[in-house]
Amino acid sequence: MRQNIERGKTLLLDGPACVALHSGAIRVFGAQIKVGDHIIVRRGRRIPIEAIEDSQLELLFGNLSSYTIIDEDPIPSTWREAVNQILSTKGRVEVAVLGGIDSGKSSFCIYLTNMALSEGRSVALVDGDLGQSDIGPPGTLGLSFIRKPIIDPFNLQPDHLIFIGITSPYSVIEPTISGLVELRDKAVNAGSDFVIINTDGWIEGFDAVNYKCRLINSLKPNFTVAIQSSDELRPIIDSMTTMNIEILSVETPKNVKRRDRETRKMIRESSYKKYLREAKIRSYPLSWIEVDGNLKIKGRLDQFLKRKIEEIIGNKVIYCENSPDYIMLVLKEGATLNDEENMKLAAQFNKPIRIMHKGDEKGLLVALEDKDGKFLGIGTVSSIDFERSTLKIYTNVKEPIAKVHVGQIRLDERGSEIEIVSKKFLEFR
Repeated sequence: MRQNIERGKTLLLDGPACVALHSGAIRVFGAQIKVGDHIIVRRGRRIPIEAIEDSQLELLFGNLSSYTIIDEDPIPSTWREAVNQILSTKGRVEVAVLGGIDSGKSSFCIYLTNMALSEGRSVALVDGDLGQSDIGPPGTLGLSFIRKPIIDPFNLQPDHLIFIGITSPYSVIEPTISGLVELRDKAVNAGSDFVIINTDGWIEGFDAVNYKCRLINSLKPNFTVAIQSSDELRPIIDSMTTMNIEILSVETPKNVKRRDRETRKMIRESSYKKYLREAKIRSYPLSWIEVDGNLKIKGRLDQFLKRKIEEIIGNKVIYCENSPDYIMLVLKEGATLNDEENMKLAAQFNKPIRIMHKGDEKGLLVALEDKDGKFLGIGTVSSIDFERSTLKIYTNVKEPIAKVHVGQIRLDERGSEIEIVSKKFLEFR
């Protein structure tokens, strides 16, 4: 359909939708759109289309998409003031952006990116939101060097990704902080003079405050932008007063898109599917690769140990492995141990026993790396063939791999989230 927008007005478009400029002049988050250009708006996203002149748009709607026209500036005045202050700083600039869920963090980063590009800055965007990542699949931290104005960071090509393997930083604070510092350093070493670091929406409670303060203290940005609708970031801001870091407090846009839990899950699943496109099951001999993370296995069956355990629990054992710190024991699917068997195992072996069942590995999200530790892509575990000592992974990675890092996210065959498994999903006895 054709839609006219008068100069000075804004069309708020909720995806899924496609829009093309038929005539006139518009901009989105500070990016100028040319006549004939197409913009894809994903489900769960909202973009503000400002009419610089009287304009006509061609709109194509998907299921549940909608739009409304407002007679106001979609960019809050506090955003413009903060961006102007940041851009007035000479030399290299690093900016960290804080805010709760659906506070407008990504939108602010897009706007700041586009305004910095218009000033001739060399911009790098670091994505630290594990659950709603724009750069890279969920469970990763991403870096992209920005060469032209952007509307949706989801369409960016990641230049570097670090796999964390879970959608919340709560249990992975150390690797998340060190990963974001590493990506910031990569951006600076590559010559970027304007680095923007987006963060996740975990802000409530002592642990969240402590995490955000540690993150900012580790990054030491020139500016920390705090986006809030009231004073929800006050505990974090107050805790950072001694850090000698300039904090710019800006407002949450009143027309920001609010997304429920199901929509956020749907957005994650669309991202998994994007990064698993054209995947197939590939087999990797365990003797050729290193497997670490939430599941560590070397693929070297200890036959002597297996016989000793079978003397205690009978014909329930598929595989066992004796590592320096514990015994890994794989039982047949559905097999259980009674109290007497557990007591005998504990008495026989003077180290912890980690127990999993055949099939527990299925669907776990993994990252595949080369011999230099470079992230090659993601996959999901199809199965472990303990008899042939082979790991089967559903992935589109074609290059030789040296390491598989197992995360805590479990997907089904369609790329839908089933669960987040515990940090040590194997059972200790």
